[in-house]
This record gives sequence, structure tokens and C-alpha cells, in this order.
Amino acid sequence: MSRTQPTSRRCIRRLNTRQRKKLCVAEFQELAFELALVFKSPVDDTAYEQFIHAFIDFAETRHLALSAFGGRLPIEKTDGLVTAQRGSTSEEDRSALSAWLQARAEVASVTAGPLRDGWYGWDF
Repeated sequence: MSRTQPTSRRCIRRLNTRQRKKLCVAEFQELAFELALVFKSPVDDTAYEQFIHAFIDFAETRHLALSAFGGRLPIEKTDGLVTAQRGSTSEEDRSALSAWLQARAEVASVTAGPLRDGWYGWDF
């Protein structure tokens, strides 16, 4: 399933502010990024629970929301989407999360995708 941009650039000009805000386009566009990580060794239930709680706590200090990080135990790698609780994520958010994850002893590698539209253009 793919969610594509609902309107062309030409049509956006005809939308009023309320409509642009509702569709999250133009000045109301919200940016997000994908984040993938690989563990040094498969992580069991207890270790993953401790890791994910620390990860969520760190993300919340930056007012970010994490989604889809998980997998089948024991977890060797996981990925998900990082969004802002309100508005857009920034390059600073992306760098901070990557640096925090790379500093963790259990994480072997981290890949952060580019900032992109958080509402449109994702393939599932």
C-alpha cells in the first residue's frame, strides 16, 4: 500500500489554510525519518525490554515518538519510524538519536534515513 501526495503543487495553491493544515501539506508538512539498527548479538526479552525503555525515554526527552521498533525474539535487528510529537523532526533529532544508539554497547550499527514527508510517499 502506498500513500501518495493528495494534491499537486497547482492544487495546493487553491486550498485554504484549514485544508492545507488538515492535509499536512505546504507550510504544514511534517517530516519524519526511518531508523534501522543491528544488535551485536541477538537480544532476548529482558535485555530488549530494558533497551527499548531507555530508547523511548531518550526519544521522549527530545519530544519524539517511535513506532514499529520490535521483532521476533531473539531480536537481531529492528527498524522503525521516528516522528515528532508535534510538528517535524530535525537533522539535530536524527543526529542525536543516531549518536545515542551508536554509544550503546549492545548496538552494532545504526542507519538513519533522510528526513522525508511523514504523511505521504511511504510504501508498506
